[in-house]
Amino acid sequence: MTEIISVVSGKGGVGKTTLVSNLAVALTKLGGRVLVIDGNVSGANLGIHLGVPSVYPVSLNDVLHKDAFITQAIYRHASGFNIIPASLSALGANSQRLKHIMYDILGDYDAILIDASAGVNKEMRSALEASDSCIIITNPELPALSNALLAKKEAQKQNIPIRGIVINKSTGQKYEVNDKDVIDFLELPVLGKIKDHRKVRESIAIGKPILEHRPHNTSSYGIRTIAHKITGIEPPKRTIIDSLKGFIDDIR
Repeated sequence: MTEIISVVSGKGGVGKTTLVSNLAVALTKLGGRVLVIDGNVSGANLGIHLGVPSVYPVSLNDVLHKDAFITQAIYRHASGFNIIPASLSALGANSQRLKHIMYDILGDYDAILIDASAGVNKEMRSALEASDSCIIITNPELPALSNALLAKKEAQKQNIPIRGIVINKSTGQKYEVNDKDVIDFLELPVLGKIKDHRKVRESIAIGKPILEHRPHNTSSYGIRTIAHKITGIEPPKRTIIDSLKGFIDDIR
């Protein structure tokens, strides 16, 4: 049975696309058949994060325009999962058709991840409508949390179950909003926490997911933990060797 999960945020810049691209890697490594869809048809950038061309023969936009079948827009990524990219060269696609075009591929995958548009807008609503559940990503700061609350309300309005909150770009500084306050404010469980690290920004610059670029990095560890929670697979215990590899990946 295919589980369709949209990753949403109340604002841009919180790390949504980074999370989606790396969750795809993590879930694939756990044995899942994974498809990633760039649901941001008016501002596509998932391909940039994955180091693949921004112009494809067929994109999600073409499918939404009824110029192609969804199976024609599916491409294989080197990490082992499939991707349906969006295109900046074909703006104005009707994102409201997203739910309907996915019927033909249900059952082909264990998980379909939708990288929704940032903020609460038509494209984000279409991604939620097409989903079985969603994950809300935010940063440990008040402006991001306030916008995450808007995303929560939209998901609840559509009766889409919320798996939890991912707190991204955590630095551990005392001025950050702590986990308890995040839970109290959003009234949602924290699915995982990802530390901010320069290697994440480096991985984006070279178009390679951090789980492939620095698999033992502390940020990679946080993403893998989230993937385990999504699948229900018990994560392996972190050994001294794992910690040492993580330390090396963090500094090199």
